This record gives sequence, C-alpha cells and structure tokens, in this order.
Amino acid sequence: MDTSTLLMHFDSSPATRLLRAGNAPYVVAFLHTQFKQTGTITIPHSELLPALASYQEDLQLSWPDALRNNPETYLADWCSPDKLWLHRFLEAGHDEPIYQLTPHCEEVIEFLNQSLHKDIDFVGTESRLRLVIETLQQLVVGASTDPTVHLDELRKQKAIIEEQIGKIERGEQVPAFHPTRIREQFNLAVTMLKELERDFRAVEERFKQITQDVQQKQIKGMDSRGGILGAAMDAEDALRADDQGVSFYEFFRLIQSTEQQRQLRAIIQQLPEISELADQAEGLQAVRRMMPLLLSEAAKVTQTERRLSSTLRRLLDAPTHQESKRVAELLREIRGLAAAMATDPPRDEVAIDVEDSVALQSPVSRQFWTEPTEFETIDLTEQTDDTVQRHDLFREFANLQRIDFRSMRSQIHDATRSGGEVTLGELLDSHPPQSGVMDVLGYIQIATDDGHLIDHDLPQEVVIPSGLDDSRTLIVTVPRVMFVAQGHTVKDASHTAE
Repeated sequence: MDTSTLLMHFDSSPATRLLRAGNAPYVVAFLHTQFKQTGTITIPHSELLPALASYQEDLQLSWPDALRNNPETYLADWCSPDKLWLHRFLEAGHDEPIYQLTPHCEEVIEFLNQSLHKDIDFVGTESRLRLVIETLQQLVVGASTDPTVHLDELRKQKAIIEEQIGKIERGEQVPAFHPTRIREQFNLAVTMLKELERDFRAVEERFKQITQDVQQKQIKGMDSRGGILGAAMDAEDALRADDQGVSFYEFFRLIQSTEQQRQLRAIIQQLPEISELADQAEGLQAVRRMMPLLLSEAAKVTQTERRLSSTLRRLLDAPTHQESKRVAELLREIRGLAAAMATDPPRDEVAIDVEDSVALQSPVSRQFWTEPTEFETIDLTEQTDDTVQRHDLFREFANLQRIDFRSMRSQIHDATRSGGEVTLGELLDSHPPQSGVMDVLGYIQIATDDGHLIDHDLPQEVVIPSGLDDSRTLIVTVPRVMFVAQGHTVKDASHTAE
C-alpha cells in the first residue's frame, strides 16, 4: 500500500469516487433502501425512477439543496462509465431497463455499514477469535495427507462429544452459551452473510467481462473464430480454476442441495425462539431472507454464465459467424466513408428509408428451462399474543349496535301505508335513531335495495340527537332520500340509485 498505488486507486476506483462525491450520503441512503433493505437484487426502471422521484420530494423538507436534478438524469449518471455505481441492462422477458448494484457500490455500502455499527454495537472479539482458531485448526488438518492426523482429530472430536453426552445422561446442567456469546456469534453470522452477498457481484462481473470480450472480438473481426473461442474457453477455465471460481461453484453445489436447504430452513425457524436475540430485529430479518436471496444471487450468476454459453454457441454457428463478419465489414466501410466525407459533407439532404413492417426475431432468443417457482412458507411464530388488546377488541365488537333492517322496513311501511311518501329526515324525526350514524346508513341501504328515490343533487342534513353517539349532537349531510309506498316506487327515475 504505497503512495503511488493509493493515488492511482483514489483516481480510478468507482467506490472511492462514490465516497468522495458531494451527494454521497443521499445516493448511498437511496440505493441501500431500494436494494439492500428490501433484499432486492434487480429493480426495473418503472419502479426505480418513481422511487427516486419520491425520495427527492422527501429530501426537500430537510435538505432542499440535495438532488435537485431530474431523477432520470441521476440514474443515467450513476450508470455512466465515470461512476459505475449502478449497472443498467436489458433482460430477456422485460421490455425496459433493469438496474442492479455494482460491486463498487456494494463495497461502499458494506464499508459504511460496518463503520456505523462499530460505533453503536459491540465487537464480538471472543467469537471472532474462536472462529479464527477453529478455521486454522481445520486448515492444518485438512491440508495434511497423513491419515493419522485426520484420525487423531476425529478421535478428539469423538471424545469431546462422548463427554458431553455423558454429562447430559447423568442429569448434569446443559452447558448453554452465555448470552453475550449468543449475540456475538449471531452478529458475526449476519456480517458474514452480508459480505457473501457482495461476493456474487465479483464472479458475475468476471463472466460479463468474458462475454463482452468475445462479442467485441467477434464484431471487430480481429481474430479467427477458433482464436476467439479458445480465448473464451481459456478465460472461463481460468475463472473456474482460480480461488474465487472454485469457492463459488462449491457454494453453488452446497446451496442447491435439498438436504442442506432443509437444514438451513429448520435453523432459521428456530432462531426467533432464542430470547437473547429478541432485540435483533434487523439481523433476524436478514437471516429470514437468506435462503431466497442466496438462491436468487446464484441464479443471477448462472444466468450470466448461460449468456456466455449462448454467445459461444452463436460463434460456433458458421452462417451466423459469416453474417457477423459481413456486418463488421459494412461497419468499417461506413466509418471509412464517413471519415472521408468529414471535411466536405454532402450538401443535399441525407436520409434513409427503414422498412418497419418486418418483425425481426433472433433465432437464439428462446429461453433456457427454468425451475418451477417454489412458494416459501413464511414463519409467523415470532408474533406474540396481546391478551389485553384482544379482550379490548372483543369488548368493542360486543358493544356494536345491531342494525335491525326488519324493524326499519316496518317503520317505512307504516309511514307510507296510505300511499304517501316520507323523507329520511321526517322518518328520523318520528323514529329517532338508536345506533347513531349506523341507523342512517341502514336507511340509505334500504332505499338503495328497495328502489326508493335517492337524489344525489339535493343533499339533505339530518340531525342525530346527543347521547346516541359519544354524547354529541351530529349533523350529517346525505343525499335526499324519499321513501314511497311499495306500489308507487319509481324505479325508472333518472335520479334513483341503481
């Protein structure tokens, strides 16, 4: 870490540019909320753009000078080669751009997250030391080819396990972890999980870089088909052989194991039952999202790898290769003609006719087989019962007044028996409401169901006496309702409610 290396890194690193940007707090806060807080890997343009616009409106209340430009401008700028904080691409099955965090932005978010939590949370030194010792011990044993070394280690583990089993069988107290160690190891696991999410971006970027190199060489025609294919295969083999690639593919085989998934889900369901973790809401939420998130991340990387395989298959297709070479030749001719005419451009109008009635479809646009969607069972066991609140709700429900529609219809029938008509206000004057506003709504419902006259253009105020609704006199404005005898109901009136 010498001075020249640091100077070059500070000038070229997108992560450093983000940290040094004047609007860095607003950018990081928005991207963290949209991607990391929700556990989302990719977001379409139609969702991210309005979310940014809404975020800008919220900022104006406290920071009126922050992010004042058009949200579309900011998204384009964050995806530009000068920034590289967001990756913008088109995906099969979507007719709009998709956004994803770049590895540089992931590094900044993780750095700030660790920096902030170091100030407010404890550092689990004991758990980290245990992890270091256990890891080094496994390394020493695993790196040895001597069978006696492995046997000695297994016998030690066997003796420890048998000693613990004996203590439990003798009725001795179970050696449970100290609450501090429980929280330490949980926080350590959550931290490693967040770092694991970031590592996927690096592997995915390697596949993307190989794919871009193949496509550029194919378009420019700078190498033979065999040379391009050989370079691509060598690059992919190198990725699979280096430490990063080996680790990823081992992880992929592990996460795809049905038995491993079952064990992880069982462990995740048991974590909320640990009382020492009751206040670790954010960490528990991150662990609950672990399985679907890791599977989605792995699928994203393999999708990029399939895109590389598709590019290589097109390269092996002779007609497609010839067509690509012809396109490259035409592009070179166009560039040459444009350069020759740069000093003396044509004075006449330059135009081109495009036949837009022909629908073009790529022969390689078919999708690979995808695994059927699995419905995840959401664990709601951490929800605690509130007996007092439940009793209060039941008490409020029991105190609700019942609307007696039969009695109301009888009162309407008595008021209109002689073939006359009566308004809602007159009916309430002769029969005061027993349930307050609910009686008014009941009469309006009867007027709607039975075809009485309702005129929305002539509002009417009805008075609900005090003592029937929170001991207050209420004046409610409702449409003018005219109850008429059943034989005289006007069903075709223009102002009758349907």
